[in-house]
Amino acid sequence: MQNIHSAIVIFHIICGAISLLLFWGPCLSKKGGKYHNKIGNIYLATMTLTSVSGVVSSSLVLLAPLLIFPTMPAHFESVAYFLAYLQGQYIFLLMLSLLVWNNVRHAKRVLEVKANRAELRKVQYLWLPTALFVVASIALYQGIKYNITLTQIFAPLALFNCIGIARYAFKKDIAKGEWVIQHIGHIIGSGIGAYTAFFAFGGRSLFQHAVFENLPLLQIGSWVLPSLIGVPFIVWLSRKYFTLFNPVVSSTSLTKDV
Repeated sequence: MQNIHSAIVIFHIICGAISLLLFWGPCLSKKGGKYHNKIGNIYLATMTLTSVSGVVSSSLVLLAPLLIFPTMPAHFESVAYFLAYLQGQYIFLLMLSLLVWNNVRHAKRVLEVKANRAELRKVQYLWLPTALFVVASIALYQGIKYNITLTQIFAPLALFNCIGIARYAFKKDIAKGEWVIQHIGHIIGSGIGAYTAFFAFGGRSLFQHAVFENLPLLQIGSWVLPSLIGVPFIVWLSRKYFTLFNPVVSSTSLTKDV
């Protein structure tokens, strides 16, 4: 079981590293152009593999923690405390993986269905945001109970993500070109989730001997930095493209859905 989990984690890291680099190609290229579409499709594929492998690896730890980690580090006071630590860490990673998967799938699907949202209302589509909602609710409970700052920040964001997708799927009418705004918001949202996971897990090991270790606020700042950059970027692009499609209508009502 350990070997299987290790292989999945290695695959997850490789796909994630490629995805983090590819993310900037579609963001910085001309929207709708050949390069944008080509790199964007590769990004969607690699980020989907990253998020799915993250879901699988996290689920394995949550289902069989002592099979994956049979040796408890010496600094843990008890097995129960060690299990609680693993549960909290991997619930959070599972939530982030589901969040990224939800974002890339929705970003791709809205381009395919455009204004015809009937496909978005089916069970085979809604199961993923529903699963994310359940996991994010559990994560939020743990974050509040154990005062985990990072979880307290990102669990509500994940919940809003689920609600936003459901609202978009079921609301009676959508504005002209709103599917483009959904695509933009959720693509950037997937990048926010991926970079957050990097700083929270992979990046932490890189900085464990550096200044981050002695400055907790700076460490937390590195975790929320992707959101501090990405969310305003989403709002700005959403306003820009909504105005292009609906020059007479205010864009305020749309940016809250992204």
